[in-house]
Amino acid sequence: MLDQNAKSGLLLRRRNKVIGFIIAEASAIGLLFLAGSFAVSSWLTNSTLAFSINILTIAAAVATAIIPIAFFAVAPILPGRR
Repeated sequence: MLDQNAKSGLLLRRRNKVIGFIIAEASAIGLLFLAGSFAVSSWLTNSTLAFSINILTIAAAVATAIIPIAFFAVAPILPGRR
């Protein structure tokens, strides 16, 4: 019974991790598409605003690339058995 509770705890933690990843990645991709659409639109005449939108687009692209690494490449530190 104790082993089953430990497995369900690990499954719940993994499920929460995947849900958090999906939310973070969807937000980053949404921001990337939104900033990218503003960056390629022709109505931006203010150079400072256009530069800021370009930087935001690059930052969103970097975040989109780094989020999977942050969530899944780093192994969790599990407590040791006593």
